[in-house]
Amino acid sequence: MRVRLREFQSLSRQTRKKTAMAADRRAVFTTSVEAPAPRPSNSPGKRLAPSEITRLTAAALRQALARGKLSPRDVAEAFRTRITMREPHVAAFAHIDWNQVDKQIKTLRTQPSGSGPLWGVPIAIKDLFDTCDLPTAYGSDIYAGHRPAWDAAAIARLRAAGAVVLGKTVTTEFAWRKSAKTRNPHDGRFSPGGSSSGSAAAVADRMAPVAIGSQTAGSVIRPAAFCGVVGFKPTHGVISVAGIKLLSQSLDCVGVFSRTVEDSAIVASIMANRPDWAEATAIKKTPKLALVRSAEWDLVSQPAMNVFMKAAERLGGRSIAKRKVPRAFAELADAHSKIVSYEAARELQHERRAHPDRLSPILRGLLEDGAGVAPSQYMNALAERDHGLAHIEQLFGDADILLAPSALGEAPRMEEGTGDPVMSRAWTLLRLPTLTLPVGRGPNGLPLGLQMAARPGQDARLLSVALWGEDKLGTAQEAGTA
Repeated sequence: MRVRLREFQSLSRQTRKKTAMAADRRAVFTTSVEAPAPRPSNSPGKRLAPSEITRLTAAALRQALARGKLSPRDVAEAFRTRITMREPHVAAFAHIDWNQVDKQIKTLRTQPSGSGPLWGVPIAIKDLFDTCDLPTAYGSDIYAGHRPAWDAAAIARLRAAGAVVLGKTVTTEFAWRKSAKTRNPHDGRFSPGGSSSGSAAAVADRMAPVAIGSQTAGSVIRPAAFCGVVGFKPTHGVISVAGIKLLSQSLDCVGVFSRTVEDSAIVASIMANRPDWAEATAIKKTPKLALVRSAEWDLVSQPAMNVFMKAAERLGGRSIAKRKVPRAFAELADAHSKIVSYEAARELQHERRAHPDRLSPILRGLLEDGAGVAPSQYMNALAERDHGLAHIEQLFGDADILLAPSALGEAPRMEEGTGDPVMSRAWTLLRLPTLTLPVGRGPNGLPLGLQMAARPGQDARLLSVALWGEDKLGTAQEAGTA
């Protein structure tokens, strides 16, 4: 299981550069449940321990695997050790079958090293995505033991690229707001967010280098912010949602959790069939940034706003634009609410009719609200969205990227729910690609995030700016950094 550390000197120039910069600036992230990652030694006789393997990014892992410096079994066993130790405290996984992991590794052994861009890299999957070899329950006991005969399209692409599916991560019930069992790895008294609770927590606690989630309102951005990791939600529709239990056909989209922007870019590029995303590099010149303030900003806690503004000023300095949201976009959060409730009542019609007593009160409330939305109201909400899309340049102006707080503050306590997605609803409705970076901590010592958004379809641009921002803020969580 142990490999020689000297062989990791072959990491890409970009990865080495980000590692050094992050170390020099002292990365913001430090998981409360473990000490900072040790800096690997260059001694020829020194070998990587399992705990050091789980600190490697997906980019570093895939290079080491492709060059035969690590084997898929080395990597899987390292993460198995980590999961065995930490899962009882975090509860990030809904299902793990180590026999299935072993079968995947045996298949990889019949292939040359590096046969695919993710050959041997472990990935955790939200239990909203169908998987052909693991149960998929969608966060509900209605589907306990349900075994689809297929993989969701996004997961099929990851497997074709050589990824090893570690297991299914916890989702809230049908991706709505009922708290699940997963706890925030920084402090178990607090929520990891939702609905992609387990995916965010698994990456934050280094039980997986990368995890897949989904977003209807803020279910990638908010958990990533609460858990102190990178969360990337591409432009709506770029990644197929076939094989996902939908809550809202118009809104649901696939996202990625990782510890670095580079890892999110690599994995998302495969699911989207967009190799240009994986090739994105940090921009050289400060982009045009804007803070477009909406009514939701008034709900952000003062400590969270202070951390956000400090980070935004570090990125944009005095050149950052600040203005109020145009009137055409002021009511989009309300339009989002009407669309999601109407479509949820439609998508979950069977569950509402056949199993009403097995739905949580909070989900039943959503479905009842949706049943009460008239078709004309639904069509008007869609028209508001379309009007916003048609006038997207009014929102961005001359800015390349919009910045906003990723959430209203730190993670709430477990008994208080999964947090409010209001800071992401309008941007999700407008189908913008968005990404959150960890930027600091609040009064409870829990992570906070800064959210970036680009115009629809400009995912590669967003990733390039995020790579630049990650370097500038010193938030990259590489092997050898805290």
